[in-house]
Amino acid sequence: MMLSRSGLSTILAVALVAAASAARAAVPTWDGPDARRVLEAAGAPGCVCEEEQLELARYRDLVAASASVEEARERAAKPSRLARRAIALARWISPERSKLDETRAKLAAYEARVANAPDAAAAAVEFDDLVRVAGGVDVKVGKGGGCSYDTTEIIAIILGFLFFIIPGIILLIVFC
Repeated sequence: MMLSRSGLSTILAVALVAAASAARAAVPTWDGPDARRVLEAAGAPGCVCEEEQLELARYRDLVAASASVEEARERAAKPSRLARRAIALARWISPERSKLDETRAKLAAYEARVANAPDAAAAAVEFDDLVRVAGGVDVKVGKGGGCSYDTTEIIAIILGFLFFIIPGIILLIVFC
């Protein structure tokens, strides 16, 4: 029996959440090299660097080029829904949920704006606004970086990358 990529991602996500729930008592904040090593070990980038920015721009252009507003809305909302799914799985291990809940609410508000986009260009603008790095913050973990993530956020980011690269990048940005 061969598993599809989504089936494998789901199994990996459940295994990651199950393993992390054993460490539920303390949710440390990982700055610098520790957080970067965890993300790199999981195959997730530790920054929104040039390659990730190009992927976001490519996806924004894909949304804008949609044949219909419905297709654009679906394309723009899908990565956010997957990011919220990653947050939901990460919440199983988090005793402190305020930042997760805040991020989940931000993504849900984004999806509501996308659902009301009058055309594909407006949906692409909403996507661009979501992934724009606010205030010039350097979305980078480790030396010279402007972000620190707690354990639960790192798990959500890794899950986001397991689901699809764009949700992982979105979570790197919104948790920063």
